[in-house]
Amino acid sequence: MERNLHVICMLKSMPKVFYQYMGKSMNLPKPYNYIYKKPGRAKVLASVIVELGKDKNGQPLNVKIVFVRDRKNSRKWLTLLSTDTNLSEEEIIRIYGKRWDIEVFFKMTKSYL
Repeated sequence: MERNLHVICMLKSMPKVFYQYMGKSMNLPKPYNYIYKKPGRAKVLASVIVELGKDKNGQPLNVKIVFVRDRKNSRKWLTLLSTDTNLSEEEIIRIYGKRWDIEVFFKMTKSYL
């Protein structure tokens, strides 16, 4: 963030990693329980802006967490995190998808070497 570079990544639910949401410290599954989910078979279930911590000046570091339906199991969800809170949910998914395609390409290329 000090270099004005943003990150988009997939999150894993870890019991020792907490986010500030609604004035409370919560690990990953809890904010999902508090927010409105889109009905039906929506690809994007919900998104929320949480505080991840503080920067070197003591200012809150806000990030956007996007909850996406898992294509393999529609009852489960995956989470993506973006440090650019101005991006739409669809844009976060699109950018992460590009990264994933590149990673899969390099894994396949490496296996042929």
